Amino acid sequence: MEATHRSGINQTLKWRLQQLDTLMLMITEHEGDFVDALFKDLHKERTESIYCELLLVKHEIQRFQRELKNWMKPQKVSYPGALFPAFCEVHSVPLSEPGCLIIAPFNYPVCISLLPIIGAFGGGNPCVLKPSELCPAVSSLFSKLVPKYFEKGALQVVEGGVEETTKLLEQHWGLIHFTGSERVGRIVQEMAAKTLSPTILELGGKTPTIIAHDCPDDMAVVCNRILAGKLMNCGQTCVAPDFVICHKSKLETFCTEAISAIERLFGKDPEHSLSELPRIVSESHTKRQLNLIQEIEKQDSSKVLYGGTMKCNPQQRLITPTLVLDPSMDSQMMKEEIFGPILPIIPFETDEEAIQLINNMHGTPLALYVFTKSQKRYETYMSKIPSGSVMRNETLLQFIIPDFPFGGLGTSGIGSYQGKASFDAFTHKRSSLYHPCHAAFEYGGLRCVSPVYLCFILLAPFINIPSSILSIIDSLTCKVSPTRIRNQRQNFDTSPACPAQLSNIVVHANCCRHVGYGFHVISWPLRLPAASGKLIRSRCSLITPNRFALN
Repeated sequence: MEATHRSGINQTLKWRLQQLDTLMLMITEHEGDFVDALFKDLHKERTESIYCELLLVKHEIQRFQRELKNWMKPQKVSYPGALFPAFCEVHSVPLSEPGCLIIAPFNYPVCISLLPIIGAFGGGNPCVLKPSELCPAVSSLFSKLVPKYFEKGALQVVEGGVEETTKLLEQHWGLIHFTGSERVGRIVQEMAAKTLSPTILELGGKTPTIIAHDCPDDMAVVCNRILAGKLMNCGQTCVAPDFVICHKSKLETFCTEAISAIERLFGKDPEHSLSELPRIVSESHTKRQLNLIQEIEKQDSSKVLYGGTMKCNPQQRLITPTLVLDPSMDSQMMKEEIFGPILPIIPFETDEEAIQLINNMHGTPLALYVFTKSQKRYETYMSKIPSGSVMRNETLLQFIIPDFPFGGLGTSGIGSYQGKASFDAFTHKRSSLYHPCHAAFEYGGLRCVSPVYLCFILLAPFINIPSSILSIIDSLTCKVSPTRIRNQRQNFDTSPACPAQLSNIVVHANCCRHVGYGFHVISWPLRLPAASGKLIRSRCSLITPNRFALN
């Protein structure tokens, strides 16, 4: 990969599009293999695998193929008038060698492995992919297919667990993209700091869903959206609703319709539910989910409105959808991210109570969902509860909006990606300035003063400059601000009868109050013409290098 960087081929549009085309070819030709691998690891049904994993990747590739040429174009930027003429651009260039490290999670092992790789390829970066060891079928498939489609200088796969990941993190990378828990994210960030490798961390957290007293009237639709978001991938989604805060006036209706929504999604027949509900990724994660439910059942089993441990099957890694009413805030399910099909429901009475409850919890949510008919109430929640993203009357859809940067805030993550945000995240913004090297642009040694301003100073005593010209001069010269400067106050005596046009002149003079390294200030009396034709006395200053200083 270092050879790829040093050859410069990765800076070309052709190389980047070639990698994206190859990735699309690999996914298209082996779509069935990816679906089978996802079923083996997570028991994902074919439709969910295609729509929630593979199609997202294909759409992202297609967008990069359409937009990449425009994104790569240098962006022209403005510059102070004192530098005229100059040509200033910002170039998006690949990150430092050897490339980018993508540490993928287990919950969406195909989608969240490949989406960052698309951004990295678009930015001109070779990649190393570290798939999750908790999804051995998907990891093995990546390890088998990638060498057949990609050169080593473009993409490599490293399988393994903690030991292999640790060795990878000991190396310097242009960027480390990690998706996982807050606990592991802290470890990744600490190790990345030792090699000065920048990071993007997608960490998740407890995502609240608020049912306000003025929520939409059709509670069946509300519950469909919440439960579909919660139970997708058996709750193993970082932006899934973690718990519901429901206004007391809507509590009974919500609980009834929530049960109906679960049965509409998966049916009342347990055998049918077993065939379509995805599985928890491992036995240890399954036991953790069981412990969360058992803790509530031991305290008060009546709080479990639906589901419960009796309907779970740890051997098959099956946790059935479970609704829990008003669990203790000291319970484990209210202290940590659930990441499973368990939905606590907390009643509240006032907006302030709901806001305080959420803000008193640990960390910053990755997402916030508010169900209300009031835009004002939505904006109140949005302004008082920090989160990575926020949605009104919907859940989970932010991940499929092409122009939405996806990322967390505080404990829920660092940085964002997806679409144009991915291109920006996987490129370095390199500034470039070209200033023609000619004596005509040295301003007679007065490098800190705009030539336009100098001409104005010299001509001001002899001509009456129209206000339209003054406004143009103002726009050209008011930006004059030399580097490495300190302010030096200067007094300007002007007549109280000075017209509005003269105030512009004084502003221009004030632009020259700055003094930088190796410069002195020259001041002399100057008569400036007012619009009335009268001469107004003032005092003007110019900055000049040491060799022109007057004693």
